[in-house]
Amino acid sequence: MPGPAADIISQFGAVEDDQRYTRLVDLFTDDAVYYDPFLGAQRGKPAIREFMAHMEQVVPSSGARFDAWETQADTTCGWATWTMIAPNGRGEDVAVPGQSLYRLRDGKVSFVADHVDCRAYRKLRGPDSKVPNHAGAVGLSASTDNQVGPAGELIRRFWAIQNDARYTELAHLFAEDAVFADILYGEFHGRQAIADYFARMESEMPDLGATFELVDAAGDETVGWSQWNCRLAGGVVPGWTLHTVGDGRFTLDADFFDTNVMRAVQAG
Repeated sequence: MPGPAADIISQFGAVEDDQRYTRLVDLFTDDAVYYDPFLGAQRGKPAIREFMAHMEQVVPSSGARFDAWETQADTTCGWATWTMIAPNGRGEDVAVPGQSLYRLRDGKVSFVADHVDCRAYRKLRGPDSKVPNHAGAVGLSASTDNQVGPAGELIRRFWAIQNDARYTELAHLFAEDAVFADILYGEFHGRQAIADYFARMESEMPDLGATFELVDAAGDETVGWSQWNCRLAGGVVPGWTLHTVGDGRFTLDADFFDTNVMRAVQAG
């Protein structure tokens, strides 16, 4: 976990031990935005304080706990992966993977967006449960100007190529031992496997009528993330990607989106 942002972001995981979420409020800038996929954007420290106080009530009473918290961060941005484990009311605990995106400014958090695995969440709460909204998080921090550094530059280079559907050109942006994770196609280990995957995408994506656009990106030396939209004939699927970078190439690229939204859009 290189960089000073890691120490700050790791406190979001540490607070899960006692679930006293209001302890996080002082980590935010006065104008920070915290995006929750169920309650939407909390803008400014007073709204974030109210949100955290609400979390202190509902999370312990739900029986939920958060495990497997892992953080990658540099100076002005970072991300975390985690797993929420909660009872489903039928005597079973269900694991719901999640991710969080962060921006920092002057040593404080200016933006957070939390995401959950929608399929796992529906397994936990049932098919009629409230649907997480990930679309509202896309672009909330796009006006921020701290998206600099080799990771940020590489992310934008990636999207400049993908926007033109030149998928096979993307493989050389990855390290020899890189990992590329696609939520539908699985994980690909090593540059050759990633190249084969992109060759497949070069034919499949045009056949689907899929185009992509980068909406927001953040990156420092070795860590970054991006938010994007996939446009299909039936509508738009929002997504996000976690990145790590070493020696000017991607070492990890993990894509996420709501597969149920994708199916609904593809169905028209």
